[in-house]
Amino acid sequence: MLDNNHHLSTQIRARLAVLILSAILFPGSGLNAHERAVFRANRVWCGMLEDGGTGNFVYDASWFPADYNCMGPSMERGSGLTGSTIITTCTNWTDPKGTLIEKAVIRPVEGLYTNWGVLDTMTNYIRWGYPTSIVDFQDETFTNWGDVDPTKMVGTSDQTAEVTTINALGVEIRRKVFAWSQQFHDNYIVVDLVLTNRSGETLTDFYVAMRQAPYYWRKAKDSSSDPGIPDHDEVDRAACWHHYYGARPGDSLRVFYMYHADEPDREGDQMGGPVTSQDGRLVESDIAFYAILHASAAPYTDPADDVDDPLQPRVTDVYDNVPMGVDWSDPTSRDLIYDLIAGQNGQSQPMEGQYAGTFHRANNDEQGDPDWSNLGIGFIKGGTVFNQSISGFGPYPTFEDGQSLHFVYAGGYTGIGIEREKEIGEKWLADNLEDPPNLPDPVSGYFPVNFAYPPGATDVDKIKDRWISTGIDSVHKAASRAKWNFEHDWQVPGSPPPPTQEITGLGEGVEIKWSDPDAEALDGFAGYRVLRRVGRSDTVFFDIVHRTDASDLAAEHTWLDTNVLYGASYFYYVQAGYLIPENDLNAYPSSRGKVIWSGRLWNPTDIEVQPPRMPGEELSDIRIVPNPYNIRDPLIADYGWDDDRGLMFFNLPAEVTIKIFTESGDLVRTIVHKPLSRAGALTWNMLTDSQQAIASGIYIAVFETPDGSVAYQKFIVVR
Repeated sequence: MLDNNHHLSTQIRARLAVLILSAILFPGSGLNAHERAVFRANRVWCGMLEDGGTGNFVYDASWFPADYNCMGPSMERGSGLTGSTIITTCTNWTDPKGTLIEKAVIRPVEGLYTNWGVLDTMTNYIRWGYPTSIVDFQDETFTNWGDVDPTKMVGTSDQTAEVTTINALGVEIRRKVFAWSQQFHDNYIVVDLVLTNRSGETLTDFYVAMRQAPYYWRKAKDSSSDPGIPDHDEVDRAACWHHYYGARPGDSLRVFYMYHADEPDREGDQMGGPVTSQDGRLVESDIAFYAILHASAAPYTDPADDVDDPLQPRVTDVYDNVPMGVDWSDPTSRDLIYDLIAGQNGQSQPMEGQYAGTFHRANNDEQGDPDWSNLGIGFIKGGTVFNQSISGFGPYPTFEDGQSLHFVYAGGYTGIGIEREKEIGEKWLADNLEDPPNLPDPVSGYFPVNFAYPPGATDVDKIKDRWISTGIDSVHKAASRAKWNFEHDWQVPGSPPPPTQEITGLGEGVEIKWSDPDAEALDGFAGYRVLRRVGRSDTVFFDIVHRTDASDLAAEHTWLDTNVLYGASYFYYVQAGYLIPENDLNAYPSSRGKVIWSGRLWNPTDIEVQPPRMPGEELSDIRIVPNPYNIRDPLIADYGWDDDRGLMFFNLPAEVTIKIFTESGDLVRTIVHKPLSRAGALTWNMLTDSQQAIASGIYIAVFETPDGSVAYQKFIVVR
């Protein structure tokens, strides 16, 4: 073993000198340690920290176009989506302090040592920039979340980020992360890792481990949405089944997935998170997964010698927050983690039928036990739990200086989708739900054959759960698409560029204008579609309201949506289409001959449009609707107003001031109506000037135009 002065190669010692100086000046921080990239090209949002460490990824979930059900981890720690949770281990290592460690376990950012940090500054590129988006004369164009440069993409991806770091072992880690926005490949992110030994020594019994925890996942339909997901009093969001597929002969993929389980200590079947207070909608049917696409069979010097080992990872297990809560500087604690990564933890509960020489712990959903914590160690109930799936790659008996290891995996989520969640939940609550078609097993669905349903589950509960099980089939399909993409050098068809859009509420309806010459120049251009949703707070499903074909070529397109309710709130976005040729051998077979659409997230729409009527001629033409207003009227609940508050004024003149008084003469609200568009109507949210909801009673509206004309009307409110 070399002494400390020769512990690292000369090249890396020179590069680390700056890092060590930075650590002295800024303790606990590597060079540019807090730089981050944000992935938001597709349905999976996450943060990528430059130094590979842990930290908060903050996003405003309410901004998400919730129909797209974007998901992401709230923190890098606990989710391997961007490769931040890679742990490296070896035996008989002398640390930079001169201490011989029998079993070394090193996290990406190792606070015990100073020789770690960023070697090559992180880059973050996106294929397209945000197109111009104007909604009701307001510029809704957002700031790009990366540098626009299509030449920097990996294959046909729409976002690519890359960074190189080095850890305390002297292992250089190059992370390349990329994602697609087209709808057949938009629910996973790819991580391509190359680990190179730059320590100047041979590392022995080397393992690489990654982990993922469903606890860290956040969703567009989360607590910041309206209505938000209830807390643990109604839905236990920590209970989870963990399943690794790939450990047995005949398994065609290597995929670890996690899905919501019933909490057996609670009454009733809670699997899928049905919210009875919200018409039974399911909020926990999504399944998080990561699929292994490549894992080096042995260290290599020439990349041409790198081959995949189909038996990697050789170790899979699940552990809770106990290992994460230990003192990482304590050798005994680190021995436990090393043993876990090396597969010495779960072999008292080995997976039946696994490949010889592998160490896969039994899947908790295959035990014939409805309690998801049936395997004991590694699964903990209550509180802030982690219950993380872990994969160990190795052992690599010798990892010599200058040699590399290569790992590629795709992490993401899938499931039945939020529209189906709502439909199934409502039918489940009404006790009229029917089984999904074409189940592989009429009893277990896509669950393991010995899957145990929750205690006391009724027939309709089991049907609900079998619908949730179809998400497992979706996991296999998503993993298969990712594998296909990898095997075809990341050349699946890419999305066309997003169009600019201008959306304006006019007297005749809502006018949508758009332009996309780059999309129209594509050989497979397939026209456009306009999508719309009513702005009710808990309705997130966009409908296709206009569709054109490949002949729709123009410098600027205009379409008027006249099928609207005046005063209701609407959101729109426009997508360009591209037809995948039937003979495109890079396209996943089931996607050939189908249209892919420009990325949804390049057209965010968080400004509502309220289609108005044309201006009225006389004050006597003004109408107040509904009058009387009764909040219990079922028509009001379907109209699209937030919190069911809305009073409409029709046939308004082009400019008028409206003052609302109580019957006793108290002024509660002043509204100045002078719209940019030809708006002869407006909707009042029934809030006072001090933003308080008005009470039931009789009110007087006073209308006054700039020329001094005045009119009065009375209306009634029943709340």
